[in-house]
Amino acid sequence: MTVDRVEILRAVGPRLSHVTARANLPGIRAHGLQSAAIVADHCGYDPGDIVLRSKRRVLTRPDGNTARLNHQLPILHGRRAADSIVDSYDAHSWAKQLDKRIFFWPERRGEAFGRSVARDADMATLYFDTARLLALMADHLWLSPFNTGNFRQGGARARRGDWIYCSVTDGLPAFRSNRQRRGLIKGTDTVAEISLTTPILPEMLDGLLTGVT
Repeated sequence: MTVDRVEILRAVGPRLSHVTARANLPGIRAHGLQSAAIVADHCGYDPGDIVLRSKRRVLTRPDGNTARLNHQLPILHGRRAADSIVDSYDAHSWAKQLDKRIFFWPERRGEAFGRSVARDADMATLYFDTARLLALMADHLWLSPFNTGNFRQGGARARRGDWIYCSVTDGLPAFRSNRQRRGLIKGTDTVAEISLTTPILPEMLDGLLTGVT
């Protein structure tokens, strides 16, 4: 299906941000941008054994590069909600599916997210060209109206499931009306989170990255 890139660009902006520990940058340059599940597998761990992390976890790759994974406290602190409001999932299985995704934010929202997780680690923000990502990876990009890994405060009341992720290829109108059609909200949604379900290979990075701070 042809993606209306102009429409998506208007909704999310010309740049998407990805927040990661600064210590991860050498590994990203060497191996590309990968999900936590793929990183764990490459480091010799069962991806199911790293979920529901109460603190940041450092894994070592065979080449010596390290990968510092973010904690999952927004799930653990809202575990009662995570065990009850996610269709066909509990907290553990939802955390496992989150680890299969690479998360991006519209630029300003990503900067705010970066500040919120920088309390105990030196974080870096990678900026990606939205139009180029759409051209290369539209089939693997998904839109969400909120942070799907957060179950604290308002997140504790936000129902979700696999259906919360709307494929970019289905178009922005389908995303905007997704929760409305289910009777969960009265209005339409705006994009808060973008996720990618395939790695960005090392040789693709230079063509997609527009900056690192």
